[in-house]
Amino acid sequence: MDEATLASFVSTLDREDVPDDVAARGSLVIADTVGVILGGASDPAVAALTRTWANDNGGHATILGTAGERTSAYRAAFLNATAGTVLELDEGHRFAAGHPAIHVLPALLADGESSYRSGDELLTAFVAGYEAAVRVAEMVVPLADGVHPHGVWGGVGTAAAVARLRGLDTETTLHAMRIAANYAQHTRFEAATEGATVRNSYAGMSNLSGIVAVEQAEAGFTGLDDGIARHLSSVAAGEPDRAALADGLGDRWEIERGYFKVHAACRYTHAVLDAVETLAERQAFGVADVAAVRVETYPSAAALANTRPENALQAKFSIPFAIASALTTGETGKSSFTDEAVTREVLTLAERVDVVAADEFAARAPDERGARVTIETSGGDTFAHEVRTARGGEHDPFTDADLRTKFDQLVAPVIGDGSVNGLWTAAREPAAPRVLCALTRA
Repeated sequence: MDEATLASFVSTLDREDVPDDVAARGSLVIADTVGVILGGASDPAVAALTRTWANDNGGHATILGTAGERTSAYRAAFLNATAGTVLELDEGHRFAAGHPAIHVLPALLADGESSYRSGDELLTAFVAGYEAAVRVAEMVVPLADGVHPHGVWGGVGTAAAVARLRGLDTETTLHAMRIAANYAQHTRFEAATEGATVRNSYAGMSNLSGIVAVEQAEAGFTGLDDGIARHLSSVAAGEPDRAALADGLGDRWEIERGYFKVHAACRYTHAVLDAVETLAERQAFGVADVAAVRVETYPSAAALANTRPENALQAKFSIPFAIASALTTGETGKSSFTDEAVTREVLTLAERVDVVAADEFAARAPDERGARVTIETSGGDTFAHEVRTARGGEHDPFTDADLRTKFDQLVAPVIGDGSVNGLWTAAREPAAPRVLCALTRA
């Protein structure tokens, strides 16, 4: 069975089996994800829940971005994954149509810190969980209408990663993954577009349930035969492609096909924002000169056409807002997508943005997810620019220096300028989980 082949790959993967370039990519994803978690730790809802759980429950797992507050591994995994989701800056994978790393790393840090695992063990388990998560995603993509990818397939990746970290055998690993599939959430994409911030905790719940699934399997609980596909079949638009679970294992490393983000918004907005940035750099016009903006893109992106978002989450899933904010502030990072950034000035400009689905872009997806932006000025000038693929993926990757700049911007306000280099260096090794977690203290 394909799920058994995947479980065998996960349980037997050794550090020596991971090619050097894959290991380097894995450590870069770890560093980027740690930075995004720290950047999101200040979110008001995340911070409030952190205070409650740090006060109410003892434990040995660090809540990242705090002064060293600890809680249970379950709660730390939930909080750190939620913090890593809230900014919409976490690493993703276009063929999975979601974000594998944030479904894997928080649980590994929490479990690995508590059990004194090494950096090599962390990296091996991270790569194993990432590869499993993406293949489970590819089994069910495209998803059924209205399903949000967070919290659906990622929990299986969490369970795979934690099982590998604990050195579990193939049978126990397989049962953990099957049990985790049983805990897939009934997520809705509307939560993002309507601004319901429960969406920010989807990955958090997957991390928590993935740890629970592993502990159940260790205790002797068993999963449903063919359980990964059978439990997840309801979220797939068609019949699950079970062969995807074992496709290319050990030859094609999916972690090398992921993408990084610098725009703090849904990935579907990124080609648009790249085009806007290029136009703003090359053409001479001011915000007051913009009479109308037309966006042509692929259907999934074109659905993000709300011109009147009411909070930060809605704003991150609104192409009109993203364009208006970029033109108004010249920025697309963390500060551009907050509740305070939803201003009358930006919303007024957002009303002038028209977003349509175009066949030419639909035909290229998912290999290329592009957009064309045309800006008309009040003086009668028209400026247009097309982007075939957003920056940050394998077609137009960021440099390590680009990602280090992003890391510094997110991390320095939390732990201080003097501590950033040490954390970056430790994450890139990567160091043992207990060392990494200690270096995130505010």
